[in-house]
Amino acid sequence: MARTDALIAAASSYGMPAWMERTYLDVEVWKYLAIIGLLFGAFVGKQLLEFIVRRYVRAMLARSGLHYLEKTSKQADRAVGFLTFALIIYLGLPLVDLPAQSEQIARVAARALTAVGGVWLAFRVLDVLFDFLAGKADKTESKLDDQLVPILRRTVKVFAAVIGSLFVLQNMNVDVGSLLAGLGLGGLAFALAAKDTVANFFGSVMIFIDKPFTIGDWIKMGDSEGIVEEVGFRTSRVRTFYNSLLTVPNALMTTAVIDNYGARKFRRYNTTLGITYDTPPEKIQAFCEGIRGIIRAHPGMRQDFYLVEFRGFGDFALEIMLYCFMVAPTWADELRTRTQLNIEIMRLAERMGVAFAFPTRTLHVDSLASPGTGARPHKAPSTDELAAIVADFAPGGAQSRPRGVKISPGHDAAPTPHGSDDDAG
Repeated sequence: MARTDALIAAASSYGMPAWMERTYLDVEVWKYLAIIGLLFGAFVGKQLLEFIVRRYVRAMLARSGLHYLEKTSKQADRAVGFLTFALIIYLGLPLVDLPAQSEQIARVAARALTAVGGVWLAFRVLDVLFDFLAGKADKTESKLDDQLVPILRRTVKVFAAVIGSLFVLQNMNVDVGSLLAGLGLGGLAFALAAKDTVANFFGSVMIFIDKPFTIGDWIKMGDSEGIVEEVGFRTSRVRTFYNSLLTVPNALMTTAVIDNYGARKFRRYNTTLGITYDTPPEKIQAFCEGIRGIIRAHPGMRQDFYLVEFRGFGDFALEIMLYCFMVAPTWADELRTRTQLNIEIMRLAERMGVAFAFPTRTLHVDSLASPGTGARPHKAPSTDELAAIVADFAPGGAQSRPRGVKISPGHDAAPTPHGSDDDAG
């Protein structure tokens, strides 16, 4: 008060106008002007500090190559400016010397603004930190860190929100101890209400520890299937093949049976080739050996295990079982490898004179057949000719074309998600 009186006396000695000493609502006019000047100074300081920090941070990010942090750093700049604005008001408020009751209200409001600015800045710093970690995670081959960063972001920000709220309330002269004691009385009811949330949280922890799937995998769980897009604090999100978004509680994910197609090392191809009944035995054997040679010659096929065998006699065809595996990370790669394999098998059949069967019915009427009009006997190639054909389709053979014939540059579609399959549609 003495300092204020001295300031008033000094101002009066320099000729303060009388109208500035008039009072409205028990507050002199010059104090209103001082408050306006304080707000203007705080605004100027806020803008100046934001400009300096923005220039410095932008230059630092440019030198470090962290351009993806510019958007988050701008939000942090605004938080720094707001905190500066609140601090200038809080520190300059005693110089105005408001009445006791008004000063008490103003100081509480200034402390609350300062606390809010500090909490806001803490949130923006956490955003910058986790964006930096997310950028580092994107550069690694492992998807585990991509799954961990969003969970850590949400968990840390929830704790920061709780602590920041208590900090703001304390600066507003609220008895935080009594508040926490009152919350303790309702702890049991809160725990009962939040038991599902707690179960989902521990479910997310178990997903991270057990790693039944990672982001980008195609999973099937009960009647639902799709691509895992996000593993959150409480739920996981799966993008179905109908492009809808499926939200699954993490507690359910830990108890359900999950079939992870994305974890497959090989993709199975199991089919039956039906050839006509008039195919000679030697040609059947050579045809099976030729298909084995095609598999051995294709770099996209699993080489240590495959089965090509004459399995049995069907209703209208001799059945050859083809059971093999492909090394294909995506569905598109699988379809391309399967196409190349099938085309090579067709080329082999055409070269050997093997005909594929289809449901037919043959009717022989001997009484109507004229002499010399019967079916001509089929001349089978010799054993040496069949062996030469098999060698031509084996690895390094003259007819070996595991990648197919290059007809055009092709029109490939965009890559499909990891783990997808031909059953996706």
